Amino acid sequence: MAVKVFHDNDADLSIIQNKRVTFVGFGNQGSAQAQNLRDSGVKSITIGNRDDEYKPRAIAAGFETKSISEAVKGAEVVFLLIPDEVQHQVWKDDIKDNVPANATLVVASGYAVAFDLLDLPAEMTVVMAAPRMIGPGVRDRFVAKEPYPCFVSIERDPRKEALPIVLSIARAIGATRGGAIESSCREEAGIDLFAEQALWPAINTCFREAFNVLKAAGFSDEAILHDMYLSKEPSEVFERAATVGFFRQLKFHSPTSQFGQLRGTKNSDGSLLRAKFEKVLHKDILSGDFAKFWSGAYTTGSAELEQLWKESEDEPISQAEKRIGLHD
Repeated sequence: MAVKVFHDNDADLSIIQNKRVTFVGFGNQGSAQAQNLRDSGVKSITIGNRDDEYKPRAIAAGFETKSISEAVKGAEVVFLLIPDEVQHQVWKDDIKDNVPANATLVVASGYAVAFDLLDLPAEMTVVMAAPRMIGPGVRDRFVAKEPYPCFVSIERDPRKEALPIVLSIARAIGATRGGAIESSCREEAGIDLFAEQALWPAINTCFREAFNVLKAAGFSDEAILHDMYLSKEPSEVFERAATVGFFRQLKFHSPTSQFGQLRGTKNSDGSLLRAKFEKVLHKDILSGDFAKFWSGAYTTGSAELEQLWKESEDEPISQAEKRIGLHD
C-alpha cells in the first residue's frame, strides 16, 4: 500500500504561526528550522540552550534565548533538536517538570521516541518532522524555494489535533514543497541506524580492503585514492542514482564498466552479508539493545568512539591520505 505524501495545499500554515514555539537546541537542524519558521511568519520563537557555543549563535541570529528549563515553560510546541544520545538526560533534567503536559513535542529524529527513552505525559501530543537533509541544506533549500525530502509522523494524538499541527510545521520548514512522506519514529530510527551500523560499515570495509589489495599489487597511493574517491566520481554516481535509479545510472558508464558491475553484482553471493544485516537490524537495533547501550551509558560509548577514531587514523588508507597531503 502506498504511503501518503503531503504537499503545501494539505497544510494550514496559520496553525504554527499562532503557537508559542520553543527550540531545544540551536545546532545544524535547530538553527535551520528556527530560521525557516521565523521566515514563515511564526512570531513567538524562543531558543532553549545551555551556556555552550550555540547560544551566542542563536543570539547573533536575533532569537531570544533562555535556559532550557525556562524556555519550555508556557511553550505550546517544543522542538527537541539535540543529539540522540543526550535527549533522555536533558528531558529528565530540564524539560519534563517544566513543559506543559498538553504541549506538542516535535522530534526530527525518531530515536528517543521509538525506543521509549523519554518519560512523556499522557496528555502530550508527539509528532515527528524529520528532514532527510543536513541542517544547512534545509535552510539553503528553503531560501532557494527548492524541495527536499522529509518524513512526518503522528506518535501520540490525545486531542486528535496532531496531523494539522505536524503538516503546518512541515510546511513552515519548507518540507511540503516537494512532498512530506508519512512515516513513523520506529521506521525513521530503524532505517537511519541500519544505514549507520550495517550499510555504511559494509561500504567502508569494501573501500578499506580494496585499497589494501591494490596497494599490495604495487599501485600508487595517488592512483588508487583518486580512482576510488578523490576524483569525486562516487558523488556523481550517487547523484545520478538519486535522479534516474540505482542501477539505471550505469547507463552513464562505459559498456566495459556496465558489464563489469552488472556481472560482478550478479556473481556476488550476498547471503553472508544479508545474514549480518538482519542480525544488526533485528538483534542490535529493533530490539533496543543499541539504544540502551548508547543512551544508557553514553560516557562509555563516547570513550569507545574516541578509541575508534584513533584506530581509524592508523588504517593504511588513512595513512595514504596523509602521505599525499589530504589531511593538511
